[in-house]
Amino acid sequence: MPAADSMTTLDFLVLIGYFVLMIGIGVYTSRKIHKQEDYFLGGRSFGKLLQTFAAFGAGTGSSDPVQTGRTTFTSGMSGMWSVMSWLFVTPFYWITGVWYRRMRHLTLGDWFVERYESKAIGVAYTIFGLLFFMVYGSMFFSAIGKVAAPMVGYDEVTIGGEAYPIEYILVPAIGFVVLIYGIAGGLEAAYYTDLIQGLCIILLSVLLVPFGLNKLVEQFGTPGQDGILDGFRIMHEQLPGEFFTIVGASGASEFPLHRIIAVVIISLVGIVVQPHFIATGGGSAKTETNARVGLVTGNFLKRFCTIGWVLTGLIALALYSNNQELIADPDKTWGVASRDLLPSGFTGLMLACLLAALMSSVDAYMVV
Repeated sequence: MPAADSMTTLDFLVLIGYFVLMIGIGVYTSRKIHKQEDYFLGGRSFGKLLQTFAAFGAGTGSSDPVQTGRTTFTSGMSGMWSVMSWLFVTPFYWITGVWYRRMRHLTLGDWFVERYESKAIGVAYTIFGLLFFMVYGSMFFSAIGKVAAPMVGYDEVTIGGEAYPIEYILVPAIGFVVLIYGIAGGLEAAYYTDLIQGLCIILLSVLLVPFGLNKLVEQFGTPGQDGILDGFRIMHEQLPGEFFTIVGASGASEFPLHRIIAVVIISLVGIVVQPHFIATGGGSAKTETNARVGLVTGNFLKRFCTIGWVLTGLIALALYSNNQELIADPDKTWGVASRDLLPSGFTGLMLACLLAALMSSVDAYMVV
């Protein structure tokens, strides 16, 4: 059933325009493919800008702002470590970026075959890669389903007399668009779309903050006297002090220091063998410097965006701490905030930006 604050025609036009643009890029870049290396690694010709947004896009999925919004809503500022733990891994990318540039292989599976002289290991790694992307990608699609329902205003649609959850329609549509431009244009199409999608991710990271601060002033402040920046003061007044603790101090905290340290160590060991790193990790760069700068800069860019996600979660917590919909399912924090705070046109833009976060990840995974 439609909600009172469901998306308008303008919102849907923004969404359709975004899909058309992505497909157009895929069709255009397909003309530049002449050999296998062009398709899988873009001819190893990418500079710092595209490598930066490739690393940023592949590393930033739709689940990241949604997950950060949820953990911040439930744990306060310490919830940022659900994503921010990668901050301490990022400097090591300056070392690893060179590895993939020097490998001269199309996939990490090829490298395992050559390094260990075993096709069986290559097959095993390929199976691991497929399972990894299936699980990882499903997490992104699941996050979109949680966000889309509150924003679109429909929990389900009726087709042929049967009612289906909205994500049953939205997820295949997104997958179809990614398949079209990914198969047509290969990694180069993925990178050019990642550039646009990366800008969309940056936009979605800050878009809700000014609208949320203004809502705090309207709801708890004095609209005629308080400015938008007074929203930060009001937010502190509405929330207990422990919600602004960066590291969970209590034993019941979701993100105590020992857990953060453990996650950092696990991430540092595991990230270097993730299949997409052969391309986005530096293998598609024109030079070793481009590989290093792109990988490190792109991932630091994500850390800055995380600050916007945390602020959005804190604002939502101050506004909707008694919201039964979010108490029942905190994963809907981002979607509910977008639905309630954004004006017509911006809701569609926000959903397009979240789709960009999803598509910028799965397109690189699919091609690799």
